[in-house]
Amino acid sequence: MTGYLLCLIPIWGNAQGGPLHREARERIEAQRVAFITQKLSLTPDEAAKFWPVYNEYKDQLKNMRDDIERPDLMNVTDAEATTIIERHFAMEDKKQDLKRNLFTRLKTAISPRKILMLHAAEREFNRELLRKANDFRRD
Repeated sequence: MTGYLLCLIPIWGNAQGGPLHREARERIEAQRVAFITQKLSLTPDEAAKFWPVYNEYKDQLKNMRDDIERPDLMNVTDAEATTIIERHFAMEDKKQDLKRNLFTRLKTAISPRKILMLHAAEREFNRELLRKANDFRRD
């Protein structure tokens, strides 16, 4: 894992809103693809079926995040807070539906065991990325 992220941190650290932001995101995403492919031991045939489905799922999640309201919590009324909470519940329901759909679609591409391993691989990649970013900021 360390080899995957060593080259990312300098760019990621400089990319916090800078001109290299897009390039950094692309490099991180390429590292994520390599990491998950390795952790799941995807064959070329599995990878060809897996990545389009997974990428569509990730795009749908990103679009949901882009739609999130970020109000000033200290200045919302109770009625506004209730509405925000209800929207949050609806979004969580939609996320669960997306996950169920992902599972259903991925079962045709990879085994259920590999689908289960996917979540662990995502968490491991994100933890390592965060750790490397924190190490870089301290240096």
